Amino acid sequence: MYGVVERKIGKSIILEIHNLSDELKDKIKEQLVEICHGEYALVSASKYFSFDETIKELVNYRLPKVKNKKIGAIGEILLNVMIREFTDMKIVSPFFNMEERNVKKGFDIIAVDSAGDLWIIESKAGEQGKLKTSTEKVCERINVARKDLDTRLNKDNSQLWLNAIKSVKSSLDDNSEKKTIMNILEKNSNSCSSIDKNVVLGGTVFCLFDSVIEASKLNNLYISILKSNKFSKIRLIAIQKQTFQVVIDYLSTLV
Repeated sequence: MYGVVERKIGKSIILEIHNLSDELKDKIKEQLVEICHGEYALVSASKYFSFDETIKELVNYRLPKVKNKKIGAIGEILLNVMIREFTDMKIVSPFFNMEERNVKKGFDIIAVDSAGDLWIIESKAGEQGKLKTSTEKVCERINVARKDLDTRLNKDNSQLWLNAIKSVKSSLDDNSEKKTIMNILEKNSNSCSSIDKNVVLGGTVFCLFDSVIEASKLNNLYISILKSNKFSKIRLIAIQKQTFQVVIDYLSTLV
């Protein structure tokens, strides 16, 4: 994709978004309804699943006012687009909270890969801040995502899984694939343990490109998490982009 540099290291991907190119803008616009609502929206007759209504809802109500939460939301939208473009995963959960306009309660993203395996995806984003390099920041964000999932997956939290099941059920179009995915998700919910769960830990850093994410250090982090035996399978996605505001500005032009 023009404007995006991809680097792969084993089970990890580094994506440098150097500019919000016309191609990337088109991808965001093209995928926005499905990202926000799920694939069901593409066949729905309701006007509230249209692009015009979706972009108004996103910009006017769903992007948080608090800066850190706004950064998190933009990071998650970018991760949604990057997963669709650079992995074999199909996202089966919506970005929007289906019940209210507050931040979604539960897992950030749920996806299935080309082999039919279910993946729970946690997205953490932030500006570089006081850390010296983009590598330090993205590794810090991935570690926060790791701790978050480790905590939540090892608790008996019925609401977490009920929210996940409801969101996936509402977002998928009715077909045999939906039944298969729902069956896998429901079986996953029956164990209060992280060790049988596949996870993608996504870290996004918004900062200048005076330093880029070091592949060797990201790979060392991957090996460290893998050796902890906390999860079944692991993938890391590290994204670097100069600013989050340019994405908000672009989305605002679409309203």
